[in-house]
Amino acid sequence: MIIKRVILLLKAAWARLPLGRRWHVERVSDEPEVVKRRTVYLVGESELWVAVFQCPCGCEKNIWLNLLKEHRPRWSVTVNQNGRPTVSPSINRQVGCRSHFLLMNGRIKWCSR
Repeated sequence: MIIKRVILLLKAAWARLPLGRRWHVERVSDEPEVVKRRTVYLVGESELWVAVFQCPCGCEKNIWLNLLKEHRPRWSVTVNQNGRPTVSPSINRQVGCRSHFLLMNGRIKWCSR
């Protein structure tokens, strides 16, 4: 129990380091069965409908963000020329780890609680 908690804390601390730990985008037509770390999956064929990625805190839970304009809440994802994603607005998890962060140009920016 204590070892698992220490591992989660170390993962979270490591994920906060800016040492080239950039995120990238993969566009897929169906929901991914396996979600890789630091990868934002944009799901949809003609229209993107969801973005899926692992929470950057280290809890390894998947986050699903709605991209459909007619539904709320809604996020948007832009990709720069280097393939690095920006998600807007911020992601504020209300359950589990309760992380609050921004993903900007492939980097996580943590928001204060």
